[in-house]
Amino acid sequence: IRNYLSRFTKFYGHMNERIDEFVRLFPVHPDYIDVFERVTAIEKREILKTLSKTMRRLLDRDVPEDYPGVIGYDTYWPFLCENSSFRAIPEVRSVIECSNTLESRVSLAFTRPSYKPMAIRIIHALSVHRLTTGDIYLPLGVTPMELRDTLCLFHPDIEDLGGEPSDDLLTLVQTVLREIQKTLSGQFISHNPTNQQWYLDLKKVVDYDALIEKRTESLDNAALDRAYYEALQILMEKKDQPSYVTGYRIWEHELEWLDRKATRQGYLFFGSPNERSTAVPARDFYLYFIQPFDPPYFKKEKKPDEVFITLKGVDEEFRTYIEKYAAALDLALTSSGQDKARYQAKASAFLSDIIGWLNDHMTGAFQITYEGRSKMLRDWVKGTSIRQLSGISPDERINFRDLINTVTSHILSRRFLDLSSEYPRFSILITRQNRALAAQDAIRAIAGQRQTKQATAILDALELLDGERIDSSRSKYAKYLIKNFEKKGHGQVITRSELIRDVNGVEYFAPEVGFRLEPELLMVILAALVYDGEVVLSIPGKKFDATSLSQLANIPVSDLINFKHIERPKKWNLPGLKALFELLDLSPGMAKMIIEGKESAVVEMQSRVVELINQLARCQYLAQNGILLLDKNLLEINKINNRLPELDRLKDFLEKIRPFNTPGKLKNFRYSVQEVKAHKDGLELLG
Repeated sequence: IRNYLSRFTKFYGHMNERIDEFVRLFPVHPDYIDVFERVTAIEKREILKTLSKTMRRLLDRDVPEDYPGVIGYDTYWPFLCENSSFRAIPEVRSVIECSNTLESRVSLAFTRPSYKPMAIRIIHALSVHRLTTGDIYLPLGVTPMELRDTLCLFHPDIEDLGGEPSDDLLTLVQTVLREIQKTLSGQFISHNPTNQQWYLDLKKVVDYDALIEKRTESLDNAALDRAYYEALQILMEKKDQPSYVTGYRIWEHELEWLDRKATRQGYLFFGSPNERSTAVPARDFYLYFIQPFDPPYFKKEKKPDEVFITLKGVDEEFRTYIEKYAAALDLALTSSGQDKARYQAKASAFLSDIIGWLNDHMTGAFQITYEGRSKMLRDWVKGTSIRQLSGISPDERINFRDLINTVTSHILSRRFLDLSSEYPRFSILITRQNRALAAQDAIRAIAGQRQTKQATAILDALELLDGERIDSSRSKYAKYLIKNFEKKGHGQVITRSELIRDVNGVEYFAPEVGFRLEPELLMVILAALVYDGEVVLSIPGKKFDATSLSQLANIPVSDLINFKHIERPKKWNLPGLKALFELLDLSPGMAKMIIEGKESAVVEMQSRVVELINQLARCQYLAQNGILLLDKNLLEINKINNRLPELDRLKDFLEKIRPFNTPGKLKNFRYSVQEVKAHKDGLELLG
């Protein structure tokens, strides 16, 4: 016996020092009798009966080789529970009931299966020890070290850990105790951090799981629907978003129009079309998550803007999660203090189970109905790649909200096309949140500032780019605006109200012809027309033409969309332009090229202007410093100084010509022939 036990002495605190006791009493642990004698409610003669029964059960078994075959006081607990006479003692009955509940929970839900046998032994030991304290409610118990040594707890993996064997085993016992407490959500068992003792806590014997289970029996279907919607709020990412209508589960919702990479506005209902009238103004679509457990009656009108989503593939596992979650929520509402916190913690755990189930079954559990046709969610996109539709990468997994949004948008694509058949197709996603910023970037790009990716996407979709240059003549949207001018009399303006229509409280440009553009996008088109000299934009207190685009670009789009009107610029100043080209020693016929929109004439004109400005700068330098030869100035300074004002006026005029660097800007050239020719003398002097 001594040789057998010596293999295990390194795992325990005092086995080696007490080896004679262990040998003499083998296979009974020396502390068994001591603990038994402290059990106040049991007669001492019971110890002999219990040991006799225990020994008889062991007679036909081999002595275990891989763990110490020592009988600890925990083995007494099953005998105590089997003796019905002990249940007549109130204290013993209370401990038995608490212990049985604790053991049942651990048997069913312990998260570390390989440690479960040790956990059960610890529960039995704590149950026996609870009867040794006189008062079963005292916060007295056993330390992890005492449990290790008095029960000779063991696990075969301990020898592989490589540390001090007794410390490794102690750490394992502490781990198992924490797992027991975690499994029980802090009920039935307590830990005193001051003395490190663990004990059965009969003040924490509320069996919350049993109460939740009982509450599920009286729940109505409406409560289950409410629980389902709580999970949906998280999955659809509406938990932190206030409902659109007080007292209803209705939210404003955006769907991406997949073909055009632009979002459409609608509503998301956790309910039926019976509530549709509460969501105003009308929007492009209505998504309904119908109540799965108590669906209301509603008229199925097959409207092209309504999509119904119904949970159909519910199994027993999901129903259990929903029922327990609803029950825990209900009990939390009627509880307070620690009980309320326990129910809330339970509810949170069940909610996680519901969300996990819905995420795992989202493609096969939902039926979608549109215009009278019902299919399971996955069948609506059969033959189409959801990954491709949603734009996620190969290593990504689509989440619940994005899957619902992608599939319903795919279903509603014809609806979106019917509303906005001529809507632009963007290369990046344009949403309600980024549309104003993207439009602002586009206007700044038109004004010559840096062209961002968003700006390019907007300009290209609105057909305002010819390669890298702005050209509104290619855009069907710009052409539509110009045609509106043709219907007007000479000198008349087009007001904002003539361009922008109010459709159910939302403003759009030209919805009647299928454009249905948001005002921010209209401002980009108007900026391009201003750039090309086709229109002048008027806002309160200011007008913008091609020469003031930089100022236009600095005004927020949110202010620009409140413009007053647009008007046609004055007619081309052909005589003045011809005079300008003659002054610059260029062909007057190039003025007609500018009227035709040919930028080559503008480039040549600007090149000549820069050349003359540089000559003037050199001339002014020489006038100030002279040309010296043998300390003698070769220039007639007085004569030159008398003519310098003419050169200054010429330079000032040429500097004012430089901003006219596009045909559109030259449409606003307002110098008369006489004003241009007034600089002829200065140019001759320069020559």
